[in-house]
Amino acid sequence: MVKKLLLILFLLTLSTKVFSQDDDSLDKDILENAESAIHDVVASPNPFSVTTRIRFVADEAIEIDFFVKDLLGNTIHAEKIKTKRGANAIPFYRDELESGIYIYSLKTKTKVISKRMIIK
Repeated sequence: MVKKLLLILFLLTLSTKVFSQDDDSLDKDILENAESAIHDVVASPNPFSVTTRIRFVADEAIEIDFFVKDLLGNTIHAEKIKTKRGANAIPFYRDELESGIYIYSLKTKTKVISKRMIIK
């Protein structure tokens, strides 16, 4: 009798853990969908010598922050961009920047996408 009760308690405990894990994964799916405001971010041409375009797709019209930083983390360019739904492009000009590797970032309210670009 005691063995049966222990088995039933074990199964009940196991089933509640499984259901709670399903709820957590459901919350993660909702959060991932909320964060998918921008995607498919790419700079082309990369490497470049004069100018490049940072292209991305926005799921809705939002305002984002566009940053370019050097490898030491110093911000060398910052700009607010109003996106449109669908394909977007941000032109970036070298101006007086030295040749080297830089990090560009697109920041929404819930997400930051950072990638590198190379100036020849």
